[in-house]
Amino acid sequence: MQFLIKLFKPKAATDFEVQLSNMLGIQPGNLQLYRSALSHRSVKETPDENNERLEFLGDAVLSTVVADYLFKLYPYKGEGFLTEMRSKMVNRQQLNDIALKMGLRKLTFYNKFDNALKASQIFGNTLEALIGAVYL
Repeated sequence: MQFLIKLFKPKAATDFEVQLSNMLGIQPGNLQLYRSALSHRSVKETPDENNERLEFLGDAVLSTVVADYLFKLYPYKGEGFLTEMRSKMVNRQQLNDIALKMGLRKLTFYNKFDNALKASQIFGNTLEALIGAVYL
């Protein structure tokens, strides 16, 4: 009987999964995808293990969502205005600030001994990668 209880007992969520779920407000599906999104190239070199490809996708998704929002918010404004507004909303410093406020520093896998990385914009890049993972 104990065997059956263990067999059908739901698996306990890992610390990583709980922290990620709390941050995102959703239950992450493919944990490996999220691990890749949160892995900087300083710790994972290959494109399938680090977040660079997901960062590319997340950047495009975020730009599209913000463009759609601005397009609907300002129906009579021209392309130049909309482009300028989008660039103010989706810039590296803004994304980095948002990522830090979200607590991405604690979940990001990066070379913590590299002091240049601590002061860089990797957390904004990681946020874009995370957006890419959520999109997928």
